[in-house]
Amino acid sequence: MSRLVTYFNNGSIELNNAANLPYTDINLAFLLPNADSPLNLELAGAIAATPTTLTQATTQAVSNLQASGKKVLLSFGGGTVASDTYHQLAGNETQLAQNIAGFITDNQLNGVDIDFEDTAAFTGDAGYNGVDFLINLTKALRLVLPAPNYLITHAPQPPYLESGNPMGGYVQVMAEAGEDIDWLNLQFYNNPPWSANPQEIVCSYEKYAQLPGLDAEKLLIGLPVTQHDAGSGYMPVDEIISDVIEPVQANGTLGGMMNWQFSSDKGGAWAEQIGAAIGL
Repeated sequence: MSRLVTYFNNGSIELNNAANLPYTDINLAFLLPNADSPLNLELAGAIAATPTTLTQATTQAVSNLQASGKKVLLSFGGGTVASDTYHQLAGNETQLAQNIAGFITDNQLNGVDIDFEDTAAFTGDAGYNGVDFLINLTKALRLVLPAPNYLITHAPQPPYLESGNPMGGYVQVMAEAGEDIDWLNLQFYNNPPWSANPQEIVCSYEKYAQLPGLDAEKLLIGLPVTQHDAGSGYMPVDEIISDVIEPVQANGTLGGMMNWQFSSDKGGAWAEQIGAAIGL
């Protein structure tokens, strides 16, 4: 089944509105490690009433979304987490997993999305091994968030899946922990040469689907909703459908689409058109 995933971190459009749109999964962004004490985790953005509690509106929306058949996950990480913070967490993956799981279970959510963007940890410039960190964290999460009751997803950038590339740490992550990862939300934006390059996206998608621990059903193509949602990578919906979705479907399976971000999908037009194109 194709999936349609979005990220919610801005309250300008109420999360409840997603109940009437073809999104299958909504990621609440973000759960962050405290910079001074990284094992202390804090909610941020529109979802947070306090660092440890969701807003009442978010809690009610989660219940409504789940009642409509959608899954709601909590996204851990994001582009603002410093490399030094991850360095302090490395070696403490079991405790980190337990702390993340506490937020999931306490708020009756459906799982966790790992948005890891510390490129230096793959190239040997961070003082810790990002591959080992992600493998250990994923396996520890699966122990406390067992399948099929909970989902574990990751949101890597495309160079992280390039075999032979110094940044290609996710190749090994998927080979060793792919069985514990339900799917990848691939960020095909802010990443030249993939940004707004349909041919490169389609080619890479088909190549990544052949990697150990991966297949097409576990790969989602992530794109920005508007030009303001990314530094690069925006494409109009009709171009996404004709130049990305249809070519992938013509050659095989499309696991689904992801967007950043829900607050920019005003009126739900992006979700409705993309959802129809992938059969939702």
